[in-house]
Formats: sequence, C-alpha cells, structure tokens
Amino acid sequence: MSMNNTAPIIDVDAYHRDGYLLLDIFDQNERDSLLSQIDDILLKEDNSLDGAARFYSSDNQHLGDKIEDYGRKTKHYYFHLLTNPQTMSFQHIFHNHKIMGVIEQILGNQLIINNASLFAAEPGTTYKLGWHRDVIQIPQDEIDEAKIFSKERFHNSVQINLPLYEDNALWVVPGSHHRPNTEQENKAFTGSKHYAPIEADMPGAVQLKIKAGQAALYNNNLIHRGACEMFKEPRRSLHMGYHSATLPPTWHFYLLNEDMFTDDYLEKMSPEVRTMLDEYFICRQQYPRMQDTWNFCD
Repeated sequence: MSMNNTAPIIDVDAYHRDGYLLLDIFDQNERDSLLSQIDDILLKEDNSLDGAARFYSSDNQHLGDKIEDYGRKTKHYYFHLLTNPQTMSFQHIFHNHKIMGVIEQILGNQLIINNASLFAAEPGTTYKLGWHRDVIQIPQDEIDEAKIFSKERFHNSVQINLPLYEDNALWVVPGSHHRPNTEQENKAFTGSKHYAPIEADMPGAVQLKIKAGQAALYNNNLIHRGACEMFKEPRRSLHMGYHSATLPPTWHFYLLNEDMFTDDYLEKMSPEVRTMLDEYFICRQQYPRMQDTWNFCD
C-alpha cells in the first residue's frame, strides 16, 4: 500500500492544552486497502452472531480475544497485534510515516511502539467501558494525582485511535490529563482511582466523532472511555501507543510480554517491525522496573 511520507502539521500547543486532537491521516484508497487486509483475517470464517446485541461484561476486558472466535458473540472484540502472527499482513501500519511524523511533533524522535491492537465489532453491537485514566498498572494506593497529573511532569506517551469506519465510541474530558480529579469527577469515580462505574455520568465529557481515516491522538492520563449504545457500521479501529527513547518511559510503556516474542515469530516479522521491537526491549533493559515510573522523586 502506497503511503504519503509527509506527515500533517499539528497544533502541538492545542494537544498539550486539551490532551487530544483529531486529524486526517488516510484517504479512501488507504482505508480500503487496510480494511481488505483486516477483513480477510476477521471474516474468513462464516461466523454468525448469536442473539440480540448486549454487553458481555466478562468478555469486554482488554485481555485480548482470539481471531478465530470473531463473530461468535455479539460483542466488542479486542485483538493484540504485536504478538499475533495472524496480523502480520497489516503490521506495516506501526511504522507508517504519517503516524510516526505526527507523534514525533509531540514527543520528539526515536519513537518506540509499546502497544498495538484492533477494536472490532459488527453493526448492532453495544460497547461500554467505564471512565478511566490509563493508570491501571499502578496500585490505587500509590497513585499520587498531584504529581502524576500535573503540567510540570512531561508525559512521555501518545496513544492513537485510527478508525477505518466513522467511529463515535471515544469520549474524553478535555484538559483532565494535567490536573487531579475535580470534586465532581471523584463523585463519578465513586472512590476508585482506576474505573468509574459503567453508567457513571462524567462532568465535562465530550464525544469525539471521528471520521473514517481520521486519527484521535490523546494523552493517556486523560479521563476517557469507550462507549457506544449500538454500532451502526462495523467497527475497525486501530489503536497504538508510542513513547520516545530520548526520555524515561511511563508506566504505560510496560505492556508487552517478552515471552510472547519467540525466535520463530520474530524471524517472520518484517525488518521494520523487528527493529521496533528490538528497540523496545533495549529500553526495557535500560528501565526494568515499572514502579520507578511513578515512584519518582521531585
């Protein structure tokens, strides 16, 4: 698939102020090419959806689903891409020049990928994830909001959601990434520092209406959630996270399991993706303790 090597110029100040931004990335030909590659994998088996659309709370966690199970339940699926050999045909998206060029404007160079996944669902599916910041790796009694969520602490991480169909599932609270929760937000979280209840109302929330081929870049300290009462179109949304090797990583960097990357699997990867993973694990060796990323000194 041909990609334009010129990255869009973004308003970095607006990103740091609001904690997110939307921008155009792929044209229709690029979207169609990616959709073809993805659907060749997801829809290779004629799996019919069973029953009415409903929320499968026990299945909807981000533990990863098996591709061969796609469509067997009316649910929102979550596929890990970096560790799945079935997805190699579209792993080139990880080093797409436009994506990398945009994130470099925020973080600087020497980008390292730390996670990649695909959100997928068929029309009629309900999806609801509780409000959260991406701090699930940190024990709740060790989350120091005054330090972690502050303008003074640079957050070396950018997440990107890139839907291939129009997607209205991402909700955010603008500006919440660099401050502790407000009193009203604490009430919505009902005492938790990880997840708010599924049906909680969050003050100041904004629904991001992302066009097909657009990208939503966001700071993962931002209060956000994924929620859609019912998808009218299929959902095919790519999700990736990056940090810069020029600065220490955050807790969100420690998502990959080294045991998943066998020699046989690595040898099948493209040279570009293999290099990205090599750089990831070099950084892991340099910063082996995830807890150091929040137990920092002033």
